[in-house]
Amino acid sequence: MADIECLACGKTVKLPQFIDSDDYDGQIVCQECKALLHVKLIKGKLRKYKIVERLRPKEHAMNIYVQDEETKQLIQQAGERTGKLIKGE
Repeated sequence: MADIECLACGKTVKLPQFIDSDDYDGQIVCQECKALLHVKLIKGKLRKYKIVERLRPKEHAMNIYVQDEETKQLIQQAGERTGKLIKGE
């Protein structure tokens, strides 16, 4: 199988195990820079690939989680109850 080098960062991209490397035409994500690449593999050889989407320089992928004060208190109470159950109180 051909090595796939990320067009955004230059690192080697590992194909997930579920991808048939002999015949694949689809998208993969670089594990290093999180760029989305479209690749086409035929008989285990890389025929074409391009960047579909990439993070901007100095941009980090992140999940934003916002909660109100009431939700924070409920989560804290649930944690305290769980701690008590674990301790056997």
